[in-house]
Amino acid sequence: MTVLQLIPAMDSGGAEYCVLEQSRALVEAGQRVLVGSAGGRLESQLRLVGAEPIRLACGRKSLSWLGAVLRLRGLLLRECVDVVDVHSRLPAWCLRWALRLLPRERRPVVVHTVHGLNSRGWYSRVMLRADVVVAVSESVRRHLEGLSVQGEQCRVQVISRGVDCQRYRRMWPSLVGWRAEFVRQYPAAAGRFLLLLPGRVVRGKGHVDLIRLLSDLCRAGVEVHAICPGSLLGRERYLEELLRLATESGVADRLTFPGIRDDLPEIYAGVDVVLSLSVHPESFSLTTAEALAVGVPVVGYDHGGVGELLRRIFPGGLVLPGHRQELLQRVLWALRGGAVRGEFPGELGLGEMLRKTVELYEKIVSDHHRAGEFAAAGEPGAADLH
Repeated sequence: MTVLQLIPAMDSGGAEYCVLEQSRALVEAGQRVLVGSAGGRLESQLRLVGAEPIRLACGRKSLSWLGAVLRLRGLLLRECVDVVDVHSRLPAWCLRWALRLLPRERRPVVVHTVHGLNSRGWYSRVMLRADVVVAVSESVRRHLEGLSVQGEQCRVQVISRGVDCQRYRRMWPSLVGWRAEFVRQYPAAAGRFLLLLPGRVVRGKGHVDLIRLLSDLCRAGVEVHAICPGSLLGRERYLEELLRLATESGVADRLTFPGIRDDLPEIYAGVDVVLSLSVHPESFSLTTAEALAVGVPVVGYDHGGVGELLRRIFPGGLVLPGHRQELLQRVLWALRGGAVRGEFPGELGLGEMLRKTVELYEKIVSDHHRAGEFAAAGEPGAADLH
């Protein structure tokens, strides 16, 4: 089986790491994996797991996109691709046009994996036009129901994003190691509770609410320090705005932006509370799931995938979105010892996600081939199988 995964780029992010892990699992299962993207820092890791990166500007909004349609058509024919898994909307449109240029008997099975709560409208509805649509959470599945128009049918299967429970295992609290090193690098954090807001440093991720929370905690007499790991490249103007707000709020010395970190498991285990404060609902929130797997208490807004995870694993951390006083009270409660209890659900593990994904690919490709055989023989039931 030859599988082609399409994504705009392989830099960083939940969808990109999903493509990387799926590629690893498929190669280990004996399948051939191609990944079409504009490249990025994760491309070298694709090669390490045995996948074949292919430069394809299918997610770039420019005239080169038209050339990507033709390149994709040639790729599908040349490599005899059995299944295409698309992880974003613009590549999905690229594939849609490429398939129109192929004979029907040469078209692969199409899977669309939906990672986000996309805007409503015709542009997003392309993600419903596939043989199978994979939703990364129940929140995404419900959102897709709202995207569909009357009479539009698609097969939606929920395969939750998975946490690597080998790497993110129960090890909170850890008061030595990483924490001691962090305090050595940032002496201002010594003797303070540590809060963590992981994720990209972009608007809407909750950094403004975090600064307000720090101000409220200081007024309550609580010594805290917040850490916001994530890429700062191209975010300089936004970072300046945040630092200016922190200075005006009197908490500039209680806030650290250390950039991209590769030691997130140790950071989770070394902080006191993890926060998830995105203004808009997220589809899953892998950072929330990772933190819960480590065992650290998470306080987050009750919407989208964050609310879905917390209701199931740590309901004490739920906060009404944007409710400043409730956020303060939930964080104070967590700092007083609101630990995550019980084991992390096995069905949210990375192994379970990959097993379901590989089985899905194998089944739909098998059904597709059988349907083609029935059709060639003129036997009834071929349409039902397809």
